[in-house]
Amino acid sequence: MLFSTGGTIQDKLKRLFYFRLLEGAQLEALASLCTVLHFEEGELIFNEGEDATAFYIVLNGKVQIYKISREGKEMILHLFGPGEMFAEVPIFSGIPKYPANALCMERCEILRIDGAGFCSLVTENPELALNVLVVFAKRLHKFSEIIEDLSLRTVDSRLAKYLLSVSENSPDKAVIRIHKKTLASILGTIPETLSRTFKKLTKDGLLQVEGNKIHLLDRKGLSNLAE
Repeated sequence: MLFSTGGTIQDKLKRLFYFRLLEGAQLEALASLCTVLHFEEGELIFNEGEDATAFYIVLNGKVQIYKISREGKEMILHLFGPGEMFAEVPIFSGIPKYPANALCMERCEILRIDGAGFCSLVTENPELALNVLVVFAKRLHKFSEIIEDLSLRTVDSRLAKYLLSVSENSPDKAVIRIHKKTLASILGTIPETLSRTFKKLTKDGLLQVEGNKIHLLDRKGLSNLAE
């Protein structure tokens, strides 16, 4: 789904869930805090340790949030797509620095919102805070799911759950638009284990792999495995 189809910043804001009810002066005040940015694939939006002065919403494209461990290993924390907000936690919790890196996985159009200005706007319009709380609640639920998956599910189960989630709009086919290494990191495993898992599910007749397209041959079987 594309959230940017031209128009003014006010038009873009009105298409977003968080701000869809804003009108008149409120919408103009928020728009004055916004900048539309464009990035190419592989460009960084910000680095870990930079001053946290703004938060962002993806209008078009996909953004990866990640950290680098002391051993130099990349740890992927989140993937964000169109309509999703990121980097808001440092702004609203008072953390002065971004705790991770933000990388564009493809060409992106990003809405940058000034953090200090938004916090001032919220004090004058408390209803804005409710929409941000919705984001926090969903993020917390997602974290609890990740912890549960890593603690209780096998790699087979995690992969089955992921494939079902990304194929909701296309029941018989899942298209993975990320590298297998990235997917392995998301699932909390290593590429070698992920490859073995794909081969196992293929041998079991649950799926068939064709490039970045995975054909779901037995959706019920995958659902049973995911559960």
